[in-house]
Amino acid sequence: MKRFLLSLAVLGALAPVAHGAQSLPSLLTVDAARVYNNYGRAERSREQFQQAVEKAQEEMRSMLDEGVRMARELQELQEKVDNPTLSETARGKFRQELEEKTEEVRKKEVEVNTFRQQTDRELAERREEFVSKHLEEIKAVVANLAGKHRAQLVLNTAGMEVLYSEAALDITEEVIKAINGK
Repeated sequence: MKRFLLSLAVLGALAPVAHGAQSLPSLLTVDAARVYNNYGRAERSREQFQQAVEKAQEEMRSMLDEGVRMARELQELQEKVDNPTLSETARGKFRQELEEKTEEVRKKEVEVNTFRQQTDRELAERREEFVSKHLEEIKAVVANLAGKHRAQLVLNTAGMEVLYSEAALDITEEVIKAINGK
């Protein structure tokens, strides 16, 4: 009985095939990663993003250079405090300066760490925004082309494993041309 039901289920699944190809879903593939990498707007966004990253790195280098300069001053003050030839009054003056400079260095460390965290967060959000925007634009073009091809399904060959795909089903080049307005 199980064999009969299994055979019936297989025959039921194959029935649309027996009635011709029009019953089968129309399927296309696209390499979304390749489309994204060849999308002109995405390339310009990546370049702008890289400029923002470089600007943030330059600001960070400047802050770190300032911190290094402050650390040297701190070391020089420590050497003055440790100088046995100085009077106690002079040493007391340098101790006061050392304490003030130590506090400045601590504040600079906090400032640098805060800047780094905030910048990393802002850059990650900015990147996520433009990637999402571009992916939505690509999806719209893919949907338009799928309608043009009367496809019922488009698979992303970059995001999932496709064991077999006829080259005629791949519309990646057409999507790249359409997304770039060519």
